Amino acid sequence: MFGQQRLFSSSSSAATAAAKYYKVTLNRSTIGLSKDYRAAAKTLGLHRLHQTTFHPVNASSAGLILKLKEIVKVENVDRIPEKGESLTAKPDRGYKVVGSML
Repeated sequence: MFGQQRLFSSSSSAATAAAKYYKVTLNRSTIGLSKDYRAAAKTLGLHRLHQTTFHPVNASSAGLILKLKEIVKVENVDRIPEKGESLTAKPDRGYKVVGSML
């Protein structure tokens, strides 16, 4: 118990203290869960599977994330990426359209 690192402590390490946002991704569905779990997911802005939202590091968002810890993936990030940055991170299609057969 004493040797474990706390998940949402901002003073436990330098990496957590530098992070300003939580990157929260919904990995499992809320179907079959009670209304308070679905409401917590909706409060975090998570409606679809694999949807990602960013929330500031504070006690209220940490509490919601802790409630949904089994169905979300959480990362600490320094800033919210711009819309163009996420598009450049996509891999190539794996094919190339040469011409139209229509």
